[in-house]
Amino acid sequence: MRKYAETHGFEIGNEQYVCPRPLPGIRDEHGEIRKQTVKRLFAKIDEELNELKQAIFVLYSLDADAMQYSKVPECAAEEIPREAADTITAITTMLEALGINAEMRDEAQRWVNEKNRKRGRLQ
Repeated sequence: MRKYAETHGFEIGNEQYVCPRPLPGIRDEHGEIRKQTVKRLFAKIDEELNELKQAIFVLYSLDADAMQYSKVPECAAEEIPREAADTITAITTMLEALGINAEMRDEAQRWVNEKNRKRGRLQ
């Protein structure tokens, strides 16, 4: 848990924080492990990313250059994060299919977070 907390930049004191991690969708509706091609995995990522973009652009009715960091309106407070989580899960599924397990993904995220921390990009 400590490594996971460090990955996401928060401390564990006397309280425990439960942070959900994206779980790869590697099984079909019958519980069988699904063999998927890299092409199909990328198509799923594209599909989910397009849904996220649509949720954001339809909501804001703005072009990408007009969007800056701002608070998500209440009407989108569920849809946009859910579409983003779908996208993250599709990427996680592809990484798992390529043999990149949770520990490797956590280590990569720690590396990116540290790089961004050194560059002053984190809040």
